[in-house]
Amino acid sequence: MAETFTAFVDWPSAPLTKSLVERALKSLPHKIKIESTLPKDFNHSPPTERLIQWSAYDSLDHELTARGLHTVISSSYTFRKALIRKHFLSRTIHSYVTKRPHSPLVHAVPRTWEIELTFADELDEMWTDELFDLAEFLDVSGPWCILKPGMADRGMGIRLFDSKDGLRSVFEKFEENEGAEDEDEDDTGVVVSQLRHFVVQVCS
Repeated sequence: MAETFTAFVDWPSAPLTKSLVERALKSLPHKIKIESTLPKDFNHSPPTERLIQWSAYDSLDHELTARGLHTVISSSYTFRKALIRKHFLSRTIHSYVTKRPHSPLVHAVPRTWEIELTFADELDEMWTDELFDLAEFLDVSGPWCILKPGMADRGMGIRLFDSKDGLRSVFEKFEENEGAEDEDEDDTGVVVSQLRHFVVQVCS
């Protein structure tokens, strides 16, 4: 007999996403009751019936997820900064594999360096300090690397480079575009002084 459960689906500003989620749920071999508002039946603690909350972050009842550890699942973590902000993710993974050196994450995640700066000329001092390993890596190996802003999305600010001069050139171009009156819709540049946090990863 197919398992039965309730699904709370709510994407107020993304009707297309909502329709895709509903279609995905309906394709499952389960008897699913889809609700656009959170059923009152799940207000008791702890919930005994199975519920999936597949919704925009602000629509989720995170307390309900915490109460129903074995019956409620959600589409977003309550505390998600360590996952969606690239520099926080890098630190989280580093802390995890330091304590668990045999974890698959050791080889599953590209080698990563964090960069925190406001202006391109700050790189000059960083090469001999916090980015010493990256400088040595670029000088010896000369591989292609990818630069990613820590808190940007949709490909904004992502750039490729293969040398220290190449990375400096990337940041200099960001500075040149900062404050430009005419913005190209296809431009993927970012304002370095507003983001500050970046990660560099080796392209495999």
